Amino acid sequence: MKKRLVIATILSIAILGISALLSAGSSAPPSSKSVQLHVVPSNELIRALRSQINVHTLSYIWMNHPHNNGIGNNAKESNAKESNAKESSVEDDNTKEVSLTSAPSSNPTTHVSPIQLMTGIPGLVWPTGGEAAVGAERLNFIDSNQLASPPVPIASLTKIMTAYVILNDHPLAPGEDGPTIRIDGADIETTYNDELNDETIVPIVHGEILTEKQALEGLMIHSACNLAYVLARWDSGSVSAFVAKMNNMAHLLGLSSTRYVGPAGFSPGSVSTATDLTKLTMAAMSIPAFAHIVDHPSINLPDAGTLYNYVSAIGQDGVIGVKSGFTYQSEGCVVLAAIRSIGGTEITLVATVTGQGGMDPLGSAQNIALALINSMASQLHMNTTDLTGDVIGNIRPSWLATHNNAHKAYYDIVMSGHIDLLEWPGAEPRVTIRFDRQSYACNTLHPNIQVGTMTVSLGTFTSSVPLIVPRVPRC
Repeated sequence: MKKRLVIATILSIAILGISALLSAGSSAPPSSKSVQLHVVPSNELIRALRSQINVHTLSYIWMNHPHNNGIGNNAKESNAKESNAKESSVEDDNTKEVSLTSAPSSNPTTHVSPIQLMTGIPGLVWPTGGEAAVGAERLNFIDSNQLASPPVPIASLTKIMTAYVILNDHPLAPGEDGPTIRIDGADIETTYNDELNDETIVPIVHGEILTEKQALEGLMIHSACNLAYVLARWDSGSVSAFVAKMNNMAHLLGLSSTRYVGPAGFSPGSVSTATDLTKLTMAAMSIPAFAHIVDHPSINLPDAGTLYNYVSAIGQDGVIGVKSGFTYQSEGCVVLAAIRSIGGTEITLVATVTGQGGMDPLGSAQNIALALINSMASQLHMNTTDLTGDVIGNIRPSWLATHNNAHKAYYDIVMSGHIDLLEWPGAEPRVTIRFDRQSYACNTLHPNIQVGTMTVSLGTFTSSVPLIVPRVPRC
């Protein structure tokens, strides 16, 4: 597990920077009424955050920064790479202001990728052969048994990208039928050739009208190769133009080990990895129409009638999609998405398994994917930390900071509440402390005034606590 970065260390570094600023300003005349925020380490904060939060990125944001003349909502952000504390002061005989500034660090900010890739989460159930990966939506991470694995043929898992491109070009609301597609002679010829190649098809007739939704249902639920070509020509005019779109989309999504040669996946030239396929599926499942379409054990089409999903687990044990595939080159492949409740919070887990053989390759791949999802769910936990009263810093009005009343010159900034964070082993959350303003007129302060917010986030999952000043100076 990576070494934990304790916020208290960052706060301690900040003290040195602030002290340097104060020393540099010590030659100011006694009449100066500059006011600074002092950030000090707190034993309570150290204990709470050392054991609960392994900080990945720390940043500070101020609203109504002086550079904006105190107007508007433009934010000024200080990332952890800054090494000097910022200070502002007001020297107005009639108005005393309490100024808020940052607690920077010498540690560099790490760029947070939309998807964090990793290996080694303990307790996961991996297959003995083939590739596998598992990811969590909202938390935006993927773990794999072979992070640097070579791309392999992926059979009908190709159709996930086909549907993704179609829905990006022709968006649908969940349940919406969308525009119509007329089956023509080229579609019938493709269907005939697909049957000769022993590819999966949906029966169609010349002149038949399908909606976009129906064509996508046939593609994703019954794995119809002929409908993959129908959709490709309908979208782009030609199959080759559509395949170019597929590869361009793979590049945009960062699927560096993925290459497509057709929209159906029958050719072994369409290749990918379990990690790339999990990343793609997490993106696809974020489209409500896609998630709605793949969450059906069967469909009914006008000419074909009732058709069943090759993923038999859908509709059971929280499984909500998405696709299976098989050729002799790829063997059994599956991507499953399932909902699991972690501490009362529902989260979608996505598992991909490829290269499974045996007497029942699709069944084996599906069982391994379910075991992987369940083992991942067992490693997730909701971490609740009560931070009420933990000191994150204090304000020191300069007009009170004299030797005789120094004990009155400290007014703590404390956290008020608890954070609930969905975590996994080795998680690296981002902590953001946001100050609502950089300065306050003294006569606007009141006990328990909220001056900011601390937010802890993993992926898109966030939890926040307000920062308050329980006791404020007299003006």
